[in-house]
Amino acid sequence: MSTESPPQTRPRPSPSAGKSRLAGPSWGLRLFDVALIGLFLALAFLLGVFPLKDTDFHWHLRTGDLIRQTGQVPSVDFYTFTRAGTPWIDLHWMFQVGVSWIYERGGVPALTLAKCVITCAALLLLITARRRTWPVWTMILAWIPALLVLSGRMYVRPETLSLFYLSIYLAVLCRWDRRPWLAWLLPFVQVAWVNSHGLFVLGPIVLGFGLIDAALRSRNFGGDRKRWWAIAMSASAATGLACLLNPYGIRGALYPLELASTMSNPVFSNSIAELQSIPSFIKSAGIWVLPLQLHFATIALGALSFLIPILAAVAARVHSALPSRAVAELDREPSERGAAGKLRKSTSSKVAIKSATASRKPRRRPVAVNPDEAGWRISLLRLLLFAAFTMLSFRATRNSHQFAAVVGTVTAWNFAEWVGARNARRSAGKSDASASDSDGIRPRLVALVALILLVFAVGSGQFYTWAGEGREIGWGEERLWFPHAAARFAGGPDMPDRFLSYHNGLASLFIYYNSPERPGGPGKTVYTDARLEITGPELYDTYIELQKRLAGEQAGWQRDLDAIGRPTMMVDHQQSSQIGSVLLGSDHWRCVWFDELAAVFVHDSYKSAVAAHQVDFGARHFHPDAALEPHGTPSLIAAAKGLRNYVNFHSMSRGDLARPMIWLGLDYARRVVEAAPDSLEGWKSIGLIEMLRDPLSRPAPRFRLPFDPIFDLSPIRATYALKRAVEIAPRDFLSLIGLQQCYQDRLLFEPLAPVVDEIVSLHPINQAQVDQQIRTDAIRNNVRQQLDPPPATTWRNLGELDQLVEQQLAHGRAGSAAALLERAYAPGQAPWETVERLANLYLHLGDPAQARATLTKAGTVPRPAVRNARLAVCELAQGRFAEARQLYQQAIAQEPNLFEARYGLAVVEQDAGRAGAAYEQALAAVDCAPSDAARVSARAIASAVGRFAGERNAERGADAPR
Repeated sequence: MSTESPPQTRPRPSPSAGKSRLAGPSWGLRLFDVALIGLFLALAFLLGVFPLKDTDFHWHLRTGDLIRQTGQVPSVDFYTFTRAGTPWIDLHWMFQVGVSWIYERGGVPALTLAKCVITCAALLLLITARRRTWPVWTMILAWIPALLVLSGRMYVRPETLSLFYLSIYLAVLCRWDRRPWLAWLLPFVQVAWVNSHGLFVLGPIVLGFGLIDAALRSRNFGGDRKRWWAIAMSASAATGLACLLNPYGIRGALYPLELASTMSNPVFSNSIAELQSIPSFIKSAGIWVLPLQLHFATIALGALSFLIPILAAVAARVHSALPSRAVAELDREPSERGAAGKLRKSTSSKVAIKSATASRKPRRRPVAVNPDEAGWRISLLRLLLFAAFTMLSFRATRNSHQFAAVVGTVTAWNFAEWVGARNARRSAGKSDASASDSDGIRPRLVALVALILLVFAVGSGQFYTWAGEGREIGWGEERLWFPHAAARFAGGPDMPDRFLSYHNGLASLFIYYNSPERPGGPGKTVYTDARLEITGPELYDTYIELQKRLAGEQAGWQRDLDAIGRPTMMVDHQQSSQIGSVLLGSDHWRCVWFDELAAVFVHDSYKSAVAAHQVDFGARHFHPDAALEPHGTPSLIAAAKGLRNYVNFHSMSRGDLARPMIWLGLDYARRVVEAAPDSLEGWKSIGLIEMLRDPLSRPAPRFRLPFDPIFDLSPIRATYALKRAVEIAPRDFLSLIGLQQCYQDRLLFEPLAPVVDEIVSLHPINQAQVDQQIRTDAIRNNVRQQLDPPPATTWRNLGELDQLVEQQLAHGRAGSAAALLERAYAPGQAPWETVERLANLYLHLGDPAQARATLTKAGTVPRPAVRNARLAVCELAQGRFAEARQLYQQAIAQEPNLFEARYGLAVVEQDAGRAGAAYEQALAAVDCAPSDAARVSARAIASAVGRFAGERNAERGADAPR
């Protein structure tokens, strides 16, 4: 019998049936159930304790502050300059006031606590919405996948209140067949909901499903049913009217229709991740993503919660349809069946059968069980809820919160009711004591173990690692997520009154610090923000098109910015550094702020702002200012990442812009490694920046040629650093991609092969990784062809050895060639040419320690200066500047005109921030350069560091030979 339908006319149960119905688990098991519920809620609480990083938070907070200050709910937009004065239906105002009040008293930690408490209250309502015969352990196990899905959006957002209101609706519908007066709670809930979130429409929809279910299950509308319907219909009508009780009246009540029309526009769903449909998400991120798999698991488990009881009922009907003799035979004990068979074979069968019948144990008399307590039948309400919210979840990933709450509840109801019915049938005829413990201890232990394992997985961070999320346990804001200092700076008095960014979190933060307090009041406004219902599809489409022109540096983008008033441009380093790179390289836009999170640009017509704040990256490297330096390892990592993103866009086209950012990025990355020698992010940043410093114009087998610092110094340093990163984290995607590029650019196929295989074996977490895997997989066959068949490894004389080495090198087998050369000569017996070649191979393979050992044990060294210079390369590759400087100086003392030593020392001093010494060595390298390419490279260093080396050196540089 459905638990949601109104009461039917039933015969009065017998007293024995009532006693059995009241019987339940023992007090010990009931206490166990309470502990399970407590642990389930503790897991939910823990899942919600993560740092705040929601991009909508600050505009909600600002609006709540203003409502509390003015006592008025906004009716027109005054945050944007593109939509100023247009109607604004802010149905979130109660949420915003609550956020403002809590934030004022406890900041973000208090909001995180409030979010977790509200979520746990909602889940408590849902997990306790049950009949007493429904096992708690069943509901908890059925709820687990949905809880993990729900945790993905446990944000400080209005949808947290929607979860709470929705849970009240579901709890009422579970009980209203017996307590119809509970329906009168819903109008009051609806009033709060319509003033908290635009999803208030889900309340009447769920209530409508309940009424449809009740109507289709009704047999008549008289007697008690008439009273039930009177209460249900009047409460439902009041609930519908409650939607009008908002500051905007009928416009507010119809707001979900407007919002649905806006959000369904492809211009939003194609560019905003949380509005992506599930199929689009699969297309972009792949199916091997744990949150997506949990989503499908929740759907599958919900479907099984309908299917399994139906199949069990079909099996029971088939069993009951068997002939009575077969049923009686199946019902007997095995020993009885054998005895009966023998008796049937005896000649005096009637006497034997009577005797056997008399000797049989008395049959248990079944105890009557109330079908409303112990039965199971399919529920239309649950089917409608499951289908509707599953479809809703497929429309947009942001709907996973409501989907998980509803489908998790339906799944728990179905399984718990079915298991409860089975337990009731099994306990029929047993004593009350045995019936009380019919569920037993074992299933509760299973639920307990599952919850404990999940608590451990979440608390240790392992669950978030599996999910591919960057979450961690924490109460405050996400570290290095909100650029507060940059937002305050961007709203300064000498900055433009208009603001544009391509990250909604930046616009929200700018609004919080700088927006007007009322329509038409003083303050600074944004082009657009996260309120898509205010933006509208037309403006948003224009916004996206401008982004494309900016990122692609298409003609006319500067005119576009002029047309909207030359706003302040704030660019975050992670998502919009390509736009920042275009602005940095433009003729009229200047970077006036650059920290570890964001950069701020203004047009050069804002002369006072440019004069006071223009960023000089070279000066930050050679003359660091403590006030501008990132503090702490996380800030250094973020700053290094940001700089390497900019270098990535300028390394080939604008070396003049890239060079000082390379210096500064390496500064920050080296400081990370100095503080933590096994830092993945430190070594990865060093490797990626070095890889971009002097990129080859096309792939070339540099390892087969004599060492040349102009072409080889940066790739060698990059290879070593990226190998260190991969040693620390063997499956880090970006480190592997960087190492692949290092080997690929120099046609080092042998070390490239395992890197390519590893990349292809990884599970991608976004479309960029999917695309990169496709490109990597495309070169895998070529790499294998280059390595097959492997050349011979034995020789009869040195002539054959040379041929074998050349064959190995021609196939990109630098490691195998090095092994042949090592085998060919006893320690210290190899000629210098072989030693030099062997050390060069090890350096290109990213093994400076082995190169150092090879150079050190060389027997005959015709040019000690060259060996010292090459030993300095080994030290420099490992980041040991002092040792490298000393060895270069020794080489220069031995051969003053050794270009390799002069140029290498200029690089060391340049990277170490010693402009004067770098300038002096660069000029000396120009004088002794062996080629035009060497001369140009040395001159580039002198030119870059000259203005930081002092007036005397700058004057000398102007007269220096070229």
